[in-house]
Order: sequence, then C-alpha cells, then structure tokens
Amino acid sequence: MKNTLLIVILFSILGCTQENPKFDKIIYKTTSCFGTCPTYYLEINSDKTFQLFAEEVFKDDFSIYGYELDSSKMGYFKGKLDDATFQNLNKKIQKISDPNYKYYNEGSITDTPTITLVIQRGGDKTCYQTNYPTDNFQNHVINFLNKICAGKAEKGENFKTDYEFDCY
Repeated sequence: MKNTLLIVILFSILGCTQENPKFDKIIYKTTSCFGTCPTYYLEINSDKTFQLFAEEVFKDDFSIYGYELDSSKMGYFKGKLDDATFQNLNKKIQKISDPNYKYYNEGSITDTPTITLVIQRGGDKTCYQTNYPTDNFQNHVINFLNKICAGKAEKGENFKTDYEFDCY
C-alpha cells in the first residue's frame, strides 16, 4: 500500500514537469499586402529564444494622407518567450501537426499576405503556406505568432533571413 501511494505521488510530481517542445525550430514569415499588413520573419528555437526581423510595421493610427511606417517597431530584435507563452505555442504546434488539420481554404484572395510557417523536428520539416487561412488557423496560430512579433523585444543583430521556403 505504501509503495502504491509513493508511486502515485512520484507520478503526480513528475507529471507536473514542463513538457518537451514539439519542434526544434519554427520559422514564420509574412508578406505585405495592399494595406497595413506587417511583414515579419520570426525564428523561434526549442530553448524559447527567438529572433525577429520586422521589415514593415505600420502605425496604428493612420491619417487621411495614408499609412505611416512605425520605424520604432521595425528592424532586428531578439528575446525569450516566457514559460506560459512557450507552452501555449507548443500546444498549438501539436494541434496543427495532426494530419487531418486543415489550415487553408480552397481558392485565394488577392489582397492578403502569404503566410508561411515551417516547423522543423530533427531532420524533418513541415511547411504550411497559404494566403487564405481557415478561421481556426488565423485565430489560433497566425494571430498568436503576430502577437509574439508585436510584443516587447530588445534590439538584436542582423541575421540571415533568406531561408528557402520550398513548401511545394
């Protein structure tokens, strides 16, 4: 009886540890549109560190004269995700890794950015690319990654952003 109780307690404690990341690296890229779509290149590593190149970001309050770039939010940045954000990201990656998960709608829209998400695991890579995402993918994955891109990060050094997105 004591051994059974000890085993239950041990599994309970071990069960509360942080789960392993479901990826080695995530690469997220957006293209511009005919409006105020930000242009991002984001790399997130399994150790929670990230690098961001924000190429074009517009001010939230635009005037009647047009859209204005926000240079304070543009450039190279680096940071580290907090535990809660990282765990949330891990769950999202696990969910979209289901072979039956549909991330795109049929057809296309001409004035939307192309979204590319590459998930690297070991030597394997899974690529998601669309300019017409499903509502679920938009609301739960793209908006989440955009929030990371728009969050607080310190200025970083230039890094290589010419990853070959051979999704097809």
